[in-house]
Amino acid sequence: MAIGLLLAGAAYANLLWARRAPEVRYRLDFKAIPRQIGDMRATRVPVDERIFNYLGADAMDEFKYASADREAHLSLVYGVDWRAVHSPLSCLPQQGWQVYTRKLVDIPAPPGCPHPGPLQGQMLEGRRGEQQILVLYVFAHRGGTTGDWVKQGWAVSQSPRGTGGLMLSLSTYPQAGETGEARALLEEVLTSVYVPAVSFWYP
Repeated sequence: MAIGLLLAGAAYANLLWARRAPEVRYRLDFKAIPRQIGDMRATRVPVDERIFNYLGADAMDEFKYASADREAHLSLVYGVDWRAVHSPLSCLPQQGWQVYTRKLVDIPAPPGCPHPGPLQGQMLEGRRGEQQILVLYVFAHRGGTTGDWVKQGWAVSQSPRGTGGLMLSLSTYPQAGETGEARALLEEVLTSVYVPAVSFWYP
């Protein structure tokens, strides 16, 4: 009797395995990310292998956009396992930043966006000594965005296996009284890179 139940259970498990949807796979290289935005030119920043391995990411790239008087940093982190992509809200304190403002933001979707807008993200303000930082990050999944890590995990878990999730994190260091300009800068970079960054999901 017990052996029969065991065999029946094994057969049912094999049936479920056979019927499950095949895993999708994507190859990311971020080659489509623009190298010029307005007056800013991009340079690729070497990825810290320790951070890459710690995150358990499947793909990661970093760029610095700079002109004579503007500078923004872009980090792209993709993971098939959504747990590999976590919020700057947890990383900044580990780097000595005190986050004193955080808010969810909606940003109009850029032209050619492959899903309904707006782009949903989160804006953080922090300080470390006398230095200020402004961070804008967006969690992207196939079909939309969110600024909430829990919602991102749910969205990725409901996607076909292997679809994964992508975080776009942008930062700049505003001077006193320049927060408005700094936010506009980050939004400009985000809306310029978003469509090419997620294009691998929409061939």
